[in-house]
This record gives sequence, structure tokens and C-alpha cells, in this order.
Amino acid sequence: MANLKEYGIYKGEGRIHEEVIYSMALLYNVVNSEISTYLKDYNLTAGKLNILIAINHYGRGKGLPQVEISRHLIVTPSNMTKMVDKLEKDELVERKALEGDRRVNIINVTKKGVDLLDSIWNDYNLKLKSLVGKISLEKQQKLASILTEWFEKLK
Repeated sequence: MANLKEYGIYKGEGRIHEEVIYSMALLYNVVNSEISTYLKDYNLTAGKLNILIAINHYGRGKGLPQVEISRHLIVTPSNMTKMVDKLEKDELVERKALEGDRRVNIINVTKKGVDLLDSIWNDYNLKLKSLVGKISLEKQQKLASILTEWFEKLK
């Protein structure tokens, strides 16, 4: 088990804010690395996967306006355009102008994209469970509650 001091994080009175923030950053890096390694075999990044999931979930087969996807994922419109371009090149999404307003792009997941999501979802979900499963279910529930509360207060 890694000692937080190895990463320049020192516990102590008046330092809990550092321990919380830096521990979260370290956890993010570990989880991101594990997920990135898994997705690499499918030519996906976490960002690409999140876009596919958002379109598939919120679009419910009808697609989503590109600007709405960027709102769901907190991504700037220019970055979203670049990511959608890559997904379109990989034939995982298709972009169509909204009928009556060509300024609005509707993004839909292609059959190839849906098939890819279907094929990786179980193992991806197991990977997430494995990463979180390093702590007890009770602690997972408490942590989820605490992080959700914190996020809601920061919004």
C-alpha cells in the first residue's frame, strides 16, 4: 500500500483539505490509467466512451444535439467537435443537420457504435466494480453519498 508521503501529501491538523484533494487526484490518475488501458484495445478513450454513452442514454435512439452532449459532459463546444470528428471517422457516430435548422448538428450512435458499446459494457462495468471493490460496500455507499453531497454544494 502506498504511503501518501511518497506523493508529497502529509497528514496532520489543518491539512485535511490537502489530503482530500490530492488523494482524489491520485485516485483519478490510477482509475483513469486502468480504464484507458482497457479501452485502448477498442481504440477508445474515456472521453469517446462517455460521448457514446451519453448519446445512447440521453438520445434514446434519436440522437442528441452536439451542444447538449457537451453540456452533459462539461466539454467545450470546440473540444466536442474534435471528439465527434474522431468518432465519426471511426464510424461510431453520424452527424446530421437538424431539419429546419442546419446550424444544429444531431449526433447519433451508429450500429457499429451500439455494437461496440454492447460488446464492451459488461467487462467495462466489471472493471469499474473491481476498482471500487477495493473498499467495502458500506464504505462505497458512504463515499458515494459524501462525494455527491459535496458536488451538489459546489454546483
